[in-house]
Amino acid sequence: MSIYTYLIIFILGASTASFLNVVAYSIPIKANWITRRSTCPHCHTLLTATQLIPILSYLIQKGRCHRCQAKISPIYPLIEIAGGLLFVTPLILSGEMPLLQLAHTWIFFSLLITITLTDLYYGLIPNKILAIFGILLLIREPHLLSGIIGFSLFFISAYMGKRLFKKTVLGGGDIKCYFIIGLNLELNLLLLSIIASCLFALLYILFISKDKHGALRFAPFISLGVIIVIIFSNI
Repeated sequence: MSIYTYLIIFILGASTASFLNVVAYSIPIKANWITRRSTCPHCHTLLTATQLIPILSYLIQKGRCHRCQAKISPIYPLIEIAGGLLFVTPLILSGEMPLLQLAHTWIFFSLLITITLTDLYYGLIPNKILAIFGILLLIREPHLLSGIIGFSLFFISAYMGKRLFKKTVLGGGDIKCYFIIGLNLELNLLLLSIIASCLFALLYILFISKDKHGALRFAPFISLGVIIVIIFSNI
């Protein structure tokens, strides 16, 4: 596969991530994510097509709105870069793969990007997003046992955590999310992803977080754990 093909796929992934950012921002507030026009989050000026080029627009504008000069969050180009890399990575690892498997992998990674963003923005994982991606991911036969085990483990952890610590340690979105994730992972990868997610979350709490007792937005760690396990399982 040529470097130009990888570049095109990277651009496709970055563009998809840019669109998913709009979806993640819009669905929790019940905004129309299909026809919604992108605007500056500060002055609400409509952005032109040239200001919506993934990654490049941020660099050209030096991370600032062209009108009000307010700083644009670096999360936008970072998520676009992540989307590009996630779309390219399966092909780099496997060389080539059947189109259906590749499409499934891209949709699965898109789910992980979206739940990460909604959790970061609003601290929740909307049922609508899980339903949309759950249906799209049915292009491949689901691993029903993995889905049930993933849901059960998170449900039990949430119940026991609430009994022990007298507060919610896992949200309902996390529990339902791991049912969808489980449907799309073999059981061994599911269990490894849970261990990895918990480990990343623990390291964050111990060494990075300034609020050791505050609510933890777990979806980013779920996504990171799943992605790491998938990548290492294919090396």
